[in-house]
Amino acid sequence: MKVNLVLSGGAARGIAHIGVIKALEELGFEIKAVSGVSAGALVGAFYCSGYTPEEMLKIIKSKEWLRYLKPVFPKLGFISLREASRFLSKKLPADIKDTKKKLFIGAVDIKSGNTIYFDEGALVPILLGSCALPGIFEPVKYKEYLLIDGGITNNLPVEPVLPLEGLIVGVNVNPSVSIEKVNSIFQIIVRSFLLAVRSNVDKRKELCHIIIEPDLNNYSLFSITKVEEIYRMGYKKTMEIMKAYAK
Repeated sequence: MKVNLVLSGGAARGIAHIGVIKALEELGFEIKAVSGVSAGALVGAFYCSGYTPEEMLKIIKSKEWLRYLKPVFPKLGFISLREASRFLSKKLPADIKDTKKKLFIGAVDIKSGNTIYFDEGALVPILLGSCALPGIFEPVKYKEYLLIDGGITNNLPVEPVLPLEGLIVGVNVNPSVSIEKVNSIFQIIVRSFLLAVRSNVDKRKELCHIIIEPDLNNYSLFSITKVEEIYRMGYKKTMEIMKAYAK
């Protein structure tokens, strides 16, 4: 059965997307296209470029990528993604349309306020723009755009795959939970972002045929030491939900 996968943002929780892909493959589903933002766009870019779930996990566990996140004087953000482009350029195709599977990446142009769904153009800057959480990462310049995290306006970018043939499976890795304490300005920024995107996800769930929401309440956006656990949560939830459709 053909599947079009829609992957939400969610920082480290996005590792669960890899488990989702692994489970879908094991169940015999054919993933034809991926539409993603932020962490979902990262997983989608690597998968559509031909990487296996195992290869993606190996890259994350190596933590090599952390060396490319450079702190900067906070003019437009605290962390620059410019060096990260060197790392990604070694591993991904130059253009989105050159990926082996159809890929859509959602990002917001902060200047116009428009959400853009890219299916062609320079892959790495567009991808990094989609990951640029405002207040944390510097926006990414690409052509006439100044790109920031696509999840700001649409954290479940189902629209690009609506015309495509196949089952639309949306994966949301940001569970809606309350918190007891707020300990830092950084936590306030991240929490505010998650609250802002909740409403834009809820209305788009209705456009998907199936929604998968791994049980990630115990994992923060920055749980990068819990790679295997988060991966397994995505795998487990997908197996629970999709076995019936595989039959």
